[in-house]
Amino acid sequence: MTALRVLVVAADPLLRKAVSESLSDLRTLGEVITVTPTRATADKLAGTDAVVIAGTNGDSGTLKPAVVAAISAGRPVVFIAVGAGDGGAPALVALGGAGAFSIEVPDLDIRAQLATAAPRVAAALRRAEAARTPGEAGPATAPAAVRSPVAPRPVAPGSPYLGVVICIGASTGGTDALLAILSKTPRTSPPIVIVQHMPEAYVGDFAARLDRSSPLDVSLAQDDLPLRMGLAVVAPGGRQLRLRKDAMGIWTRSGEAERFGGHCPAVDVLMNSAAEQLGKRAIGVVLTGMGRDGADGLLAMREAGARTVAQDEATSIVYGMPKAAFENGGADSVIALPKAAEFISGLVMAFR
Repeated sequence: MTALRVLVVAADPLLRKAVSESLSDLRTLGEVITVTPTRATADKLAGTDAVVIAGTNGDSGTLKPAVVAAISAGRPVVFIAVGAGDGGAPALVALGGAGAFSIEVPDLDIRAQLATAAPRVAAALRRAEAARTPGEAGPATAPAAVRSPVAPRPVAPGSPYLGVVICIGASTGGTDALLAILSKTPRTSPPIVIVQHMPEAYVGDFAARLDRSSPLDVSLAQDDLPLRMGLAVVAPGGRQLRLRKDAMGIWTRSGEAERFGGHCPAVDVLMNSAAEQLGKRAIGVVLTGMGRDGADGLLAMREAGARTVAQDEATSIVYGMPKAAFENGGADSVIALPKAAEFISGLVMAFR
């Protein structure tokens, strides 16, 4: 197989050198000094087959989402995180796309750890490259800038929306699960409100990615945002998100910054508000994730008359949240991810 042209991106020159040497069986195109896409970086990106982005776990906040998306767009990408985890790597992987994955190595004896991990990195890059459409080449030029999440459309004059609302909660593995569901959800769908556990800095770019991949309009939730058909909103980081209903419609409410069950935003907070405000005019969905956030909220929704769904174990990356929702009686249905969009659409039809 022809050697891949791999660009190694790392702010630390010693780390760049160590990563490049660990990939000695791959022909590296070059190295960049910083993670900011300069003209020199754009020149190096031209014709690059794959990208390895390396940094300490504590540096994940310095890897700006737009930078990650621009560097990795259309290319297999691997994130190498050195040191104790800070939760940033999964979010970076989500921005990197379907071919992205991450590995973590201790900050002691980095060279030895990278040498051990090198075969996995090389194999992952080759698998991602082989998964491309036959004949598809890497980007010949630097990709266009990533657009921000779309602003919500103004509500059309007339009757306010007072129909069913779909509430979805997810954590580890949820980014791909949400993409799988929303990409198959028709524009005629009732509004969808999403809580995805993710570092605050990356939520806006994730919402933008959902917007590009779905027939729906996807945006970040705002305080007093009216819901409507064909709109999906993602809870921004750092604030609890609730729903409220009145004679004028159904609205999102941005609340306190305190954590609930260790999370802010928390799936339980959203779903408890849906149970209180919407009753049976709601659908609750708990997807893959670690822990039990959403289990109690989903149970509250079910007890209020809503239809409730949990992802099955076989298709969950981490069977924590959906398992807790099933075991406490919160889920009235368990569904495999590939069938989730169709199943939810079927539930919606029952309200019409």
